Amino acid sequence: MKKIKNKGFTLVELIIVVAIIALLAAATFVAINPAKRLGEANDAQRWSDITSIADAWSTYASDNSGTFVTTSADCITANTTCMIANYAGTDADYACGATTTNAIIWLDPLVTNGYIGSVPFDPKSSSVVGTSTGYYFLKDANGVVTIGSCDKYQTAAIKVIR
Repeated sequence: MKKIKNKGFTLVELIIVVAIIALLAAATFVAINPAKRLGEANDAQRWSDITSIADAWSTYASDNSGTFVTTSADCITANTTCMIANYAGTDADYACGATTTNAIIWLDPLVTNGYIGSVPFDPKSSSVVGTSTGYYFLKDANGVVTIGSCDKYQTAAIKVIR
């Protein structure tokens, strides 16, 4: 009579295979670098936010014969870099790492008039102080508007010029 040999894997073989797969998965996770991916995602969100603000600003000005929506006259006429804030903002809310801001500007009327869904906030909370958004606004003497981010991950300055 022939002895039938059991076919299959032993417990030791299975443990070795699982350990190898776990090592490969850990190496892949480290190689992907999730912190870098998060930083790049935050920068992408910043680009999207400032582009949305710039588009809303330009559209409002175009629809209203060049009139700009804000109660912050210093930010429109004096070539002053201003922190974008909500109406509840105070002058203590304009700290910005990318540039020196001297005042705050309120763009909430862009929301109430339907030009933008909401005034966006920087995705990284450390750049947001009080009611500031983490974004700044500058209109120079030639009427050129610059909207930028106070924070960044690795890229050069994040700003849109219109």
